[in-house]
Amino acid sequence: MSNDSVQTGGVALRDPFYGAPFTEAVRRFWRKYTVFTGRASRSEFWWWWVTSFVVGLVLQLVPQAFTPGSPVLENPVGSYLFVLWGLVTLIGSLALGARRLHDANRSGFWQFLLLLPVVGALVLLVLFLLPSRAEGTRFDA
Repeated sequence: MSNDSVQTGGVALRDPFYGAPFTEAVRRFWRKYTVFTGRASRSEFWWWWVTSFVVGLVLQLVPQAFTPGSPVLENPVGSYLFVLWGLVTLIGSLALGARRLHDANRSGFWQFLLLLPVVGALVLLVLFLLPSRAEGTRFDA
């Protein structure tokens, strides 16, 4: 599928989809898994992160039903599944984060703030919440 193809809602895959519905945001995450150029809207970004969080939580809790004696969130099978999910989605999540930062006219390299415990994540959270800026088009391919 080319980057020029028009998706649900009449938005080309290469363009940010402002007000993206849940299903389209998740679909775009997988279609643009390794794309670090361009921009992503806040709705694309946050719908994916809600989805990823819920899937991770389910992967942690489902094995718990089969081993009721083990402490919650300490089931080894759930932990392995959670780590596997994180590894499978790592590149795509970094790419989506870079595109979201681009939409706010910031470099994707700001994600390196995650290397700073707590403070880096808080600063990055604020950057992800910033509104779109027209100047961000400089990151389009």
